[in-house]
Amino acid sequence: KAVVSTQSTGSFNTLQHYYILNLIEVDITMDTDESLIKEASNFIAKLDAIRVDSRILFKDRLITLSENTGKEVGELTVTVDSSTYSGRECYLVTANSNGIVDNIPVGTNITAYVSPTMETLEHTQHEYVNIPGNSLTKRSVLSKTADGYEMVLTKTEGDTETTVTESFSSDQMTGFVSEGANLVLQRLSIAHGMHSRMCFKTFSTDNTLTSVTYSPLESHTISIQNVTLETVGIERSVENGEESATSWKIYFLSDGHMYSRAQVGSPVYMKIKDVPENFIRDEDADWVFPDFGKGKLHWEDDIEMLSHFLDRKEELKEDHVSYMRRHPELKAILGDFLQFLLMRKPSDVIEFAADFFSSYSSAAEMKPSFAHSNFINKSAIRSE
Repeated sequence: KAVVSTQSTGSFNTLQHYYILNLIEVDITMDTDESLIKEASNFIAKLDAIRVDSRILFKDRLITLSENTGKEVGELTVTVDSSTYSGRECYLVTANSNGIVDNIPVGTNITAYVSPTMETLEHTQHEYVNIPGNSLTKRSVLSKTADGYEMVLTKTEGDTETTVTESFSSDQMTGFVSEGANLVLQRLSIAHGMHSRMCFKTFSTDNTLTSVTYSPLESHTISIQNVTLETVGIERSVENGEESATSWKIYFLSDGHMYSRAQVGSPVYMKIKDVPENFIRDEDADWVFPDFGKGKLHWEDDIEMLSHFLDRKEELKEDHVSYMRRHPELKAILGDFLQFLLMRKPSDVIEFAADFFSSYSSAAEMKPSFAHSNFINKSAIRSE
């Protein structure tokens, strides 16, 4: 028997951590021998090193429920899209877990760029507990460098903020799976079939490298809205140094959609609310959604929807900042355009912009640069 720590590891656990109050004894077996590491390497070797797997590009939405009352206390959304990072095709993972506990918003937001072979290219994670007058936040940015990885960890409690920067070598990060990559790996395990246990590396609660084990679970038959579906399970266990491992049991539908997710020892769990769209279109489904009509939506007055809006706003902000950071030339190009525009003051701004940006295209017709820039708005000059 092992004692499961009250601390939660990884994404989507701020809400579950808020609930866990006591230590619970459960049976856990952690084998991190070379055979499990080899199984992990063999699995990665089977993946396409250049292209993403289109079968796992979709969105999951689960609701968070109290084990004791069955009351809905939050939600989890996970989206995996195709994107590019420094010219390389990759997965773009966005995940949000949020809830309201005792009228206090808590949650975790993740944005990650992951290569087709599970290499984390960039990873941003933001966790928060919005206690009135003493908000707690933790933001980590993991970036790939020429020598390995660099992590910038910022913690804020009230008005106090601390920032720590850590570096990890390429050898240290061999076999590393970030929280964002973990979500992709789970879907790929279902798509390719997971037949044996695998062991990778990840970060523990104190941001030190540790082992994480993935184990297949027995399949179950479930029913959602009178539709019978098969689920496939994965158990994920993260070692926590001298403390005992933290484990999750996650079940998926046959196409990789997450059905349920529960941390061992937590009085809350996450579960799918509706059948995914691809199952709704299935010809064997003999049910339809009831029509409840339409009404005016006052989302600003709904605590859950407002929390979801704020999470989405933060997610988009992180994504835009990340893009601007990777493309510093964008600021220079836009600055040049605005400066030239204000100098020339053309009467037709659209035509002027088309002429200006056509100079960046190798396929554009050869002609004098900025031909339309000669058409100066004379009335604008006279007014000056």
